Amino acid sequence: MKRFEDILVECIDDIKAGKASVEDCLNRYPSAREQLEPLLRIALEIREPPDVKPAPSFKIKARVRLMDQIHGRQVATRWPWSRYNSQTKPITYIRRFSPSIAGVILAVVLAVSALGAGTAYASQASLPGDTLYPIKLATEQAGMMLVGDDVARAERALSFAGKRVREMVTLAEKGRPQDLNLAAEKYGYALNMTLTEIEQARNRGLDTGNVTALVAEATSRHFLVLDEVWDMVPDQAKTAIAHARNVSETGYFHALAALAKNNTIRATEMNLAAMEGRLNRVRARVAGVEAVEIALQQFEAMSEFGEEISQIAQETGLNVTEVEELVAEATSKHLEVLAEVYDKVPEQAQPAIERAMANLMIRHQRRVQALEQGGAKVPPSPAIPERIQERVEERIQEQERRQEQESTQERQMEGIRSGTTSLGLGVSDGVTRGQQSI
Repeated sequence: MKRFEDILVECIDDIKAGKASVEDCLNRYPSAREQLEPLLRIALEIREPPDVKPAPSFKIKARVRLMDQIHGRQVATRWPWSRYNSQTKPITYIRRFSPSIAGVILAVVLAVSALGAGTAYASQASLPGDTLYPIKLATEQAGMMLVGDDVARAERALSFAGKRVREMVTLAEKGRPQDLNLAAEKYGYALNMTLTEIEQARNRGLDTGNVTALVAEATSRHFLVLDEVWDMVPDQAKTAIAHARNVSETGYFHALAALAKNNTIRATEMNLAAMEGRLNRVRARVAGVEAVEIALQQFEAMSEFGEEISQIAQETGLNVTEVEELVAEATSKHLEVLAEVYDKVPEQAQPAIERAMANLMIRHQRRVQALEQGGAKVPPSPAIPERIQERVEERIQEQERRQEQESTQERQMEGIRSGTTSLGLGVSDGVTRGQQSI
């Protein structure tokens, strides 16, 4: 039985030689018709490239780059924002290939060339789980070796991450949830490749401001698309989408933290826009308890990260007042939106809204007081119904009591540790003195 790749290449060659039509090939291999037809259509739409021969100087540069990839050292990822504490850290992506990996990539390039341009082009329409998908990934990986500097490679890797998200959408639409795990895995790989290239560029002294902003913007869009996929797939496939969302969230925070080092205003505006997107998700899925709770968790994580950006602004002295004004104004609107959806969500989801509002109010009151003391612009108080206001204030009091209890317990434990240490020293001293007397 012929392999699908052989069937595809044979049909492309026969059609281009005038020996058969698309329909002839589909009738010749009816069992492969569904997978074969779209690939044939795509391959035949592509014009043959002109016969271009590389210049000798290009050959020399390509050889130098290949040798640099083979003999280079591994890159260890060290992120500069130590305050950001995430349980999901970027996976180190090795760009400097070992000789064996470089050999494999070179072999893949040669294999793709042997299959012919038609197969390589046709593989670009493949999806995770398809026969040609490994060829698609191999051509992307090989192409990374020929891109310009680290910033350009980061942008290229980010485009691959976008492709993986679109593949997840297509898989969901085609009813292939079994292949979503592979798509989510490859999405994580592409995004971590992006972050590692950015770190490499930063270490080389290159300007990474634009590319980190691109990552933050792209990952915030990925949130929205992954939300749609989550709604489409069966329960057993939601784990894969949740993994992809976690990876996207981690990449978003890392990129935004790097951006905030140089542009706190832009970082703040982007974070507030992403927070608004999470609230829009709550509005859109107001009847779904799980969807509402997940969106609120992401919203609160972004809200907490906004405090990190404010801290960076304080430390760097970059637009401190402007950042606080932006956040204060947005927080008033966020509180109003949460109050608006409070009675629309199921009762089980209301505690999550109360907690989110309580956290926002605590930070908002602190921020407004600081702005008033500095004589800066203060936003109007949010319009919250009295009944909801009372519930939220109860939550705030609960949090304050819990924090006080935790502080008391911590002081007690510190006292016990101090007493134990003192007791241990006393016993030790006594034993020593006794030994000396003997």
